[in-house]
Order: sequence, then structure tokens, then C-alpha cells
Amino acid sequence: MNALELFGTRRRTQVLELLVLLEETHAREMATTLGTPVRTIQRVLEKLEEEGLVVGKVVGRERRLELNRRFYAYEELKALILKVAMRDGEVDDAVASQRRRPRARGKSL
Repeated sequence: MNALELFGTRRRTQVLELLVLLEETHAREMATTLGTPVRTIQRVLEKLEEEGLVVGKVVGRERRLELNRRFYAYEELKALILKVAMRDGEVDDAVASQRRRPRARGKSL
């Protein structure tokens, strides 16, 4: 079995990797990072929420998602996903190149 498809599909594995690496994110940010349609990410997240692996909360107008800390095997799952993420350089590089904090006021792009 390919480690990149450990959780069913490559995309599903990448979504879980992003959830662990970013800790808290939203579907559009994940779609931008992976270069995939938002609807694809939303479908994967819906299934993960049904299974209890992911939880969401509304912050303002945004739905923030994270790995479910109440999941019975949270620590083990997180450790496994981190190991898979280290092997999958694509997601790790995408996260490293992403800017997560606001730009200083008046600073040019």
C-alpha cells in the first residue's frame, strides 16, 4: 500500500496532513494550498466530520476546522499523520510557503 493513500485516497490523506500541520484552518485555505477545487476539499471534510475525525466551529463568517481532540486515538492518529507528512514533501512544502499572519499595514506586496 502506498503511504500517500493510507487514509483511503491521496487527497483525503493530504487533507488530514494539512489539518495536523496547520492545526486550525478552513476549506478555502486548504484548497488554495493543495491547488484543488474547494468543493473537493469540502466533500472530504464532510466525510471526516461524519466519522468524528474532524470538528468545525464558526468564527465570524468562517468555518474553522481542526482534528478532533476528543477522538479516542487522537495522539496516535496525529503522530501517524505527522510521520506520513514527513514522507510527503509536497504538502509540507506547500504549508511552509504559505503566509498565515497578516501583512504589515502599508507594506507592498
